[in-house]
Amino acid sequence: MTPELTGADVVKRTASFPTFSSGSVTLDGLLEGGYRGGRLVEVHGRSNTGKTQLAMQAVLCAAWKGKKALFVDTEGTFRPERLVGMAEARGWNPAGLLERIVYLRTDSFVEQMEAVAKMNARRATSVCSLVVVDTLTRNFTIGLPGRSNLAERQGALDVYLSETARDAYLSGRAYLLTNRVTFGPLHDVAIGGTTVEQMVHASILLEREGGSVRATKLSTGQSVLASMNKAGLD
Repeated sequence: MTPELTGADVVKRTASFPTFSSGSVTLDGLLEGGYRGGRLVEVHGRSNTGKTQLAMQAVLCAAWKGKKALFVDTEGTFRPERLVGMAEARGWNPAGLLERIVYLRTDSFVEQMEAVAKMNARRATSVCSLVVVDTLTRNFTIGLPGRSNLAERQGALDVYLSETARDAYLSGRAYLLTNRVTFGPLHDVAIGGTTVEQMVHASILLEREGGSVRATKLSTGQSVLASMNKAGLD
């Protein structure tokens, strides 16, 4: 059970939560400063739009700030050598940075749910101030495939997101959740639909435009264009 607090207590508590840069000045502006503790941010888009790039630079920037970060990998996307290259491209010495990045591979939605449930019980993850999940829905769609499992899949996803939001608030952690898309009539739609949409503070759609990536905040329609280079999205 969460402790009983007044509205003033909540404001004071959340104001003390850390904010982490996305590594992109333009995206930080869209996110009102970056990834904030106590909040879930979803970034979705097609393949090759920079989702994993953002996931990588998020944990790297947190490590550069001297904080521990957790990378939850559901697709085998984690590449430490890529982190080294990104750090060097930013003029940062990668020595010591990788020591602040905790890696966890989850191959089922049960393992993924267990990871957030035991976040504070595990010494390595309890000290993490930022958590990245790349990608959010992959294990759920594989473990509970097809329309016949839709209700159970969405229910499990809802439980997972509720636990994640609870941990974000109680522990003051920032969460970045990357996600895949399906093709909608007007624009690409994040897998998980309203189940995800109602639980995140912000949902960002990434679309590739040549050598740049357009990021659109769906709640406001505000859009920015960021270039992609060896250091990530700037």
